[in-house]
Amino acid sequence: MPATQPADILRACGIPFEASTEALGEVVRLDADRIADALAALYESGYDFLVDLFATDTGERIEVTWHVRAFAEHADLYLKALVDYDGAAPSVWHIHPAALYPEREAAELLGMTFTGHPNPKRLLTSDGAEPFLRKSVLIRTAEEVRRPS
Repeated sequence: MPATQPADILRACGIPFEASTEALGEVVRLDADRIADALAALYESGYDFLVDLFATDTGERIEVTWHVRAFAEHADLYLKALVDYDGAAPSVWHIHPAALYPEREAAELLGMTFTGHPNPKRLLTSDGAEPFLRKSVLIRTAEEVRRPS
């Protein structure tokens, strides 16, 4: 692990969080509106590589996960935040430019927003399409897929 533990870094910045060790690894849960502050502080402390950013519909809200790595210390950390449906989380592209594409993808497919994103246009679907990875969007039946139009 880095010389300074992630929990110590976040505490020093006054960022409220909950930390746990899960099957995934070290997980920090915090409010979405503090994610940019947390990632900036962690970046300065050696967690300077964004491995992945993805979002999951929990059935009640959207859980966004940022996976960062400190290569020098061989340490991984997962930051998770809950976002309301049609809610927003701050974009972190100015800290991790690699977030540009996955933020657009998560926003489009789950119907959320990353405030401050420089290019929030859709990647895969046309304007007005439903956020089809939400659990509330009905899946088409096999008959609907096979039915000639």
